[in-house]
Amino acid sequence: MEAKADILSMFHKAGLEDYSEQFQSMIKPSIRLITERESEKKLAIGQTKLGGQPDLPANVEWPYWKEYPMSFIAQINLQEMPIIQTDNDKYPAKGIIYFFYTTYPEAMYEEIDFENNPMTSKVLFYDGEINDLVRTQPPKQLSKELQFFSASVFPQIEWSVPEVESYEVNEVLGLSWGEENNDKYWEIFKENFSKKYIKGYTLETHVGMNRLYGYHDAVQGEFKGEGWRLLLQIDSEDSTNMEWGDTGRLYFWIKDYDLRNLQFDSVTTIQEGS
Repeated sequence: MEAKADILSMFHKAGLEDYSEQFQSMIKPSIRLITERESEKKLAIGQTKLGGQPDLPANVEWPYWKEYPMSFIAQINLQEMPIIQTDNDKYPAKGIIYFFYTTYPEAMYEEIDFENNPMTSKVLFYDGEINDLVRTQPPKQLSKELQFFSASVFPQIEWSVPEVESYEVNEVLGLSWGEENNDKYWEIFKENFSKKYIKGYTLETHVGMNRLYGYHDAVQGEFKGEGWRLLLQIDSEDSTNMEWGDTGRLYFWIKDYDLRNLQFDSVTTIQEGS
């Protein structure tokens, strides 16, 4: 709570105290996922990781979109994550969430129904026994360039606030682009917040920001609207050899209701490049 009070104080000092009542509930914890490249052989079955090969139940088929086999992005073992709860948000505390995405360039740039299509990614949830999981090879059709290096994950709680281009700032606070208070949010408050609360933050070089829950770190400013929240953010990083549109990011968005009920069929994935 001390951090939330400090963040709210930053908000006031930026000249935005008139919006405090709505804003204070927007200060949310997230789980920052720090990665380090690691041999698949050293990672236990069911362990949280980015890239590599997924540890799936034997009866689960590899996901495709049309004729394209998806790339495996991550598996998050929720029991290995710090527990975060807020008054309004309830997060699952056990089970494994698997993330897949269609990464074929010809699918991304030539298929007219690719953008904002929930079918181009696949998110699976498993809450059974670890002993029933099998490290699963991708289909031979999936090219090597679209298979990513395995990386171990070190989670840590990190506070997050909405981006200046977000539903929360634009619609709930009503800070429209180009207005004085919007500039105060972006240039004063958000900058001071990031310097203090975002590990490794800098405007000079790219810093990998993988994030579970909380708010997304925008590249181009796209976002989903009311009722949507960030499920997972995956960055371009050497540790995994993932590259999203020239040091961009991949965002998995989920509806509030679906997350509460562990329903992942409607997760929609957006890629932003710099």
